[in-house]
Amino acid sequence: MDKNLKQSLIFFSLVLGLTFFIFWGPIALFKIPTVNLVQGGRGPVWAIILFVLGGFVPSLTGIYLTYYYEGTTGLKKMFKKAIDFKMGSKLYIVALAVNIYLALSLILLNNILGTSFDFSQFWLQLPMLVPLIILGPLSEEFGWRGFAIKRLLKVLSPNQASLFIGLVWSFWHFPLFHIVGSSQFEFNIPFSVFLITVTVSSFIYTYLYIKSEGSIFSAIFFHWIYTYMLQVVNSTISRSILYNRLEFIPSLIAALIFVVLLKRISKEQDISFVMTD
Repeated sequence: MDKNLKQSLIFFSLVLGLTFFIFWGPIALFKIPTVNLVQGGRGPVWAIILFVLGGFVPSLTGIYLTYYYEGTTGLKKMFKKAIDFKMGSKLYIVALAVNIYLALSLILLNNILGTSFDFSQFWLQLPMLVPLIILGPLSEEFGWRGFAIKRLLKVLSPNQASLFIGLVWSFWHFPLFHIVGSSQFEFNIPFSVFLITVTVSSFIYTYLYIKSEGSIFSAIFFHWIYTYMLQVVNSTISRSILYNRLEFIPSLIAALIFVVLLKRISKEQDISFVMTD
């Protein structure tokens, strides 16, 4: 087996194993409340600690395995790529435009189903930008894009690598659908819809990663804005069963465009930075 594929599989196994059997799995199985992100309230301190630490499993695992396989030199490269802000103005525009499109599409879907939207929430919830960079981007991206994607791109096509990571990334969230207080549980979001939404978004991350020549910050930035946009939308709209079943459509449409863009990427020309990393 190719070493890059082997290392990727070890990463995925550790992330899913730790999440399902140590952190999120037990509190999901026994329906132990943690922090209710929708209605407020909290459960026992030990459950909250497991819940919070579980969210950092991808990044912590990616950082540890990078040190294990590449030593301090590899870690320095990883952290340098995480603060590589010079990813180009075009990619910043792409990242912002896609997130704006996704948010407006979900708002439009909500309006079509008969509910208005308070756009002032985008300003009122702006202070949430700072903590949201930790809850999602920093807690996950050192793993998915910092460790896994560069290895998978050495053995798989960009679209294949995106699908692989997207599926694992989706299933990593599965316990949240059974944890009392999580937005997935409280909003009664179908896992099948979430699976499609998260999996297809992986193609967007891969495109940004390749076009920025391996900048982890590109993923952190996109994930950051994405988390904020969804936070505002999800906390403001009135969900219905039909909305829950249709909300994957905007992400799927956007992803199809990036599937085509990734298909056009020449492995030799556009991903050469991965081969020498």
